[in-house]
Amino acid sequence: MKTFLTIMNSIPAVISAVQTVETAIPLPKAGQQKLNLVLGFAGAAYEVAQAAEEINKGQLLAGVESITNLTVAALNAAGVFSHTPSSVSSN
Repeated sequence: MKTFLTIMNSIPAVISAVQTVETAIPLPKAGQQKLNLVLGFAGAAYEVAQAAEEINKGQLLAGVESITNLTVAALNAAGVFSHTPSSVSSN
């Protein structure tokens, strides 16, 4: 029952995360990348939370790094960032 209540209590956070991702990636056909991003955030948060009730700076930064990597990967996969080859001038 405790696990059930934990999951039910997470619904507002999940809704907020989905809304945040939808705002950040307003692209059609990027649903899987958006889902992966929300799930990645949840996984990173879980891993940090499992480390300790009170996290230290290193654990916090590791969590932020993980979330940042997930975000960049999802935004790249969704095509948010356009990558153009850099031209090298030969003067």
